[in-house]
Amino acid sequence: PADPTVPAEQPAGESQGAYLGGAKLMLLANQGASQMLSSVIQTVDGSVIVVDGGTPEDAPHLIETVQSMGGRVNAWLVTHLHNDHVGALITILNMEQPPLEIDGIYYSVAGQDWYDANDPTRTQTAAAFMDAIQKFPQEKRHDDISKGTQIAAGDAVITVLNCRYLLSVDSGNNASVAYMVHVGGRDILYLGDMGLNGGDLLLQDWSGEGLKCDIVQMAHHGQNGVGESFYQTVRPEICLWPTPQWLWDNDNGGGPGSGPWRTAETRWWMEKMGVTRHYCIKDGDQIIQ
Repeated sequence: PADPTVPAEQPAGESQGAYLGGAKLMLLANQGASQMLSSVIQTVDGSVIVVDGGTPEDAPHLIETVQSMGGRVNAWLVTHLHNDHVGALITILNMEQPPLEIDGIYYSVAGQDWYDANDPTRTQTAAAFMDAIQKFPQEKRHDDISKGTQIAAGDAVITVLNCRYLLSVDSGNNASVAYMVHVGGRDILYLGDMGLNGGDLLLQDWSGEGLKCDIVQMAHHGQNGVGESFYQTVRPEICLWPTPQWLWDNDNGGGPGSGPWRTAETRWWMEKMGVTRHYCIKDGDQIIQ
């Protein structure tokens, strides 16, 4: 498929804050070579929401971004326990002098034994998170979220769409928690690394209608995540791609198309659906207002 121009052409007035009603959404670019997910939302009233945060290498840029918004995170949403999603948060929680004020961290995770058995290549990250979160005040740890839990962050409302799915297929990715953030009159759907099976369960849990959104974060960095039918159901206007250049091009070092990743297939799905507005971290920090 053709490479959509990123950032996409914006409708008149979007740069003045029309699309998100005065709120601001940022998809931060990777600071190392790894794919990752780090997103920051500033609501109309100035409250801040962070989704995941990226790798340890991404922590300084994330800290700087949040500090530029006042240094306080009202709600930190964790999708799942992979290093390219929670490595920065682990780094921040382990700092002797906390660089940010965090009101609450929201997560749904299994016990360490489950990660040891079902996601063995990422078990060290799970253990590191379990250790680091214990250093955070207990009253600010929200590990009891489940389908339908609502979280207020200033004038934004976050709906938790699922408790983690504990599946035997693509286990670590399918354990992702999905969140719908309603802010500035728009719905933003975060999927983390949710795979095909988790996406199918999410469609069943919400009968599809509860998943309609204006903006969607492409699952698993835009390749081998949820299926085409999932995206057809949610029908986004805008796609957020937490996808570096090598993954966008499916390039394992031998040039575009040389890798095993399915990014081009997902891009083709979006093209068939007529989605023309794509924001991708291969082009640096992405901002929607």
